[in-house]
Amino acid sequence: MKKIALTGTIASGKTTVAILLKKRRLPVFDADGYAHMALYRTSKTYQQIVDVFGSEILTNTLEIDRKKLADAVFHDEKMRKQLNAIVHPFVKEGMTKFFDHHQNEPLVFAEVPLLFEAGWQDLFDEIVLVTCSKEKAIHRMIEDRNYSEEVALLRYQSQIDPNLQKEKSDRIIENNDSIVELNKNVSKWLQEERMS
Repeated sequence: MKKIALTGTIASGKTTVAILLKKRRLPVFDADGYAHMALYRTSKTYQQIVDVFGSEILTNTLEIDRKKLADAVFHDEKMRKQLNAIVHPFVKEGMTKFFDHHQNEPLVFAEVPLLFEAGWQDLFDEIVLVTCSKEKAIHRMIEDRNYSEEVALLRYQSQIDPNLQKEKSDRIIENNDSIVELNKNVSKWLQEERMS
């Protein structure tokens, strides 16, 4: 089994690449999706998060309000680190179980947006970075996520330096063009993976 990390700059299209992999019936772990489970009331991490951030992040049904939590950590590096210290081990445990479940597959993927921030590079055999130009990322955030230009710029600037991501990656998939082009690039990449 070859474990491949799929990461990338914000709004680069890494989730689209993950969808293209799933359409080819390849196993892909969704780290962000799994992280959302850490916020469920039934999760073992729920109380830890509430203890750190207080009841003001809760809805009137005692669910964790993701927007309130995001607002609490976005401008506060210390709080973000505290949240990651709770959520990252939870996600890592889920990812390990996923790998164990698919150990007979030749290629297994994990979409991990915060791969470098979490320091998980050594958990993988290969790191694939999906990237696009800053202008394209800002445009996508405004168009697809309804962010203002100011918020989109802040989000872009809050991530790890894209050039540093490129240096730390084994393969780069540029995604500045159409979904058709991206799909071709994914096909070419997978062909090379199977031949190696």
